[in-house]
Amino acid sequence: MVSDFFSVDASLCRKDGICVQVCPVRIIRAGTGELPVMDERLRNRCIGCGQCMAFCPTRACVAPGFSREDVRPLDPASHPTPEQMEELVFARRSIRNFKDKPVPEETLVRVLDAVRYAPTGNNRQAFRWIVTKNRERSRALLELVIGWLRRLPETDPGMAARLHSAGVVRGWDKGTDILSREAPHIVVPGGDGIFLDILDGIIGLSYYEMIAQAHGIGCCWSGYLTRAFDHPDAAEVRDFLGLEAGEAAFSALMVGFPRFKTVSRPPRKPLRLTWR
Repeated sequence: MVSDFFSVDASLCRKDGICVQVCPVRIIRAGTGELPVMDERLRNRCIGCGQCMAFCPTRACVAPGFSREDVRPLDPASHPTPEQMEELVFARRSIRNFKDKPVPEETLVRVLDAVRYAPTGNNRQAFRWIVTKNRERSRALLELVIGWLRRLPETDPGMAARLHSAGVVRGWDKGTDILSREAPHIVVPGGDGIFLDILDGIIGLSYYEMIAQAHGIGCCWSGYLTRAFDHPDAAEVRDFLGLEAGEAAFSALMVGFPRFKTVSRPPRKPLRLTWR
């Protein structure tokens, strides 16, 4: 049952004050040895983050808008070791060679379902996801981007030069897709376009890329699509995505099964670190 207010099960609460300390907006109160309470006058400041519930060792409290039944305990035994997590990062590469095989819809949804737990500013969770279902739908979107690139030398010569639009279009006409590298899916976060949503969308895509890697799915960021999303002469691209008035698309990932597997870790530039 969803709670309309902050509640505490007195039989479970240890009166340790953890919920008081982890609340990011500091609206839970408790004196030494007392049950925690939320000041009803400050209830509207609750951002629904669930921090109080996430850190409570006995699952004693329930925040407004949540139910105790919906809270799932974590399984530490399933957590990767630091070495395993690092190895996953080392194995991640930008994939530009994809199999001609769609990712099952349930897998795409499972990855996005996990990405819901990526951090968002003020716990807004405001952006939504737009995903092309197959290669045909991806090509339909890319055709619109190519149309924009065809017009770009006339409408925005500077951008056309930076993007080498003429060469990209010639390649497309000859059957070479450097916009998405023949990826079966394109994943796009969309939202209000304010700074928080843009930042949240980029963080979400970063989470998506790593979780997808664990599922054997490859990704690559698409700069061409990103440039098209916010260009004034690419309205048909935004219309295809179904963006509503005031919405914006922030970036895009090409997504699919890699044709080849990474087997080695090439070196990177040395770590640059400044201690203060």
